[in-house]
Amino acid sequence: MELHGCKGCGSSAIEALLEMAGMPYERRVFEWDDREAWDRLRAVNPMAQVPTLVLDDGTIVTESAGIVLWIAAHSPEAQLLPASDRERALAYRWIVSFATNVYGPIIVGDFPSRWVDGDAAQDSLKAKALQRLRDAWIAFETSIEPRPYLLGDRVSALDAYVAMISRWRPGRAWLEEHCPKAMASVTVTEAHPVIASVWARNFD
Repeated sequence: MELHGCKGCGSSAIEALLEMAGMPYERRVFEWDDREAWDRLRAVNPMAQVPTLVLDDGTIVTESAGIVLWIAAHSPEAQLLPASDRERALAYRWIVSFATNVYGPIIVGDFPSRWVDGDAAQDSLKAKALQRLRDAWIAFETSIEPRPYLLGDRVSALDAYVAMISRWRPGRAWLEEHCPKAMASVTVTEAHPVIASVWARNFD
């Protein structure tokens, strides 16, 4: 398989999960300002978004949450999703929630000109996007009881996904203050040897 991504971006959790699942893959990592690389990616994924995973048979899998769930479904021995129906349902809920309610507003805030014109409108949109993702984190914080991972005593795909997103806005200082339960679990997750290794090459 080929994983297209950038350092510190949404491909980070995918790298970790592929390695936790024991799935061999090749990294196609490029810099944010490498326009030629983005053009090459567009030939694979017309949206030119990362992560993009190219399966062995040439099938293209996009959208970080979709790739997370594909990896978990195709590596049952790695137990990247909980065994119980209740906890697996929670994993599905929160993986998709983070993809839409946190990841989504971050992208809006990064590129407000994609949606509105003018500095004032873009500043307003960025502020509202930031509040939206903060609200989503608070909703998550009030709903979880880590033990010590988010869904029990074993690291899961949700843990890797949330730990990655915690590296972005609204920032670690805000999360430590407002989401202490989530961040305590993130600290445990980031000590996992595979995740720690992947993070070392992705995050400063």
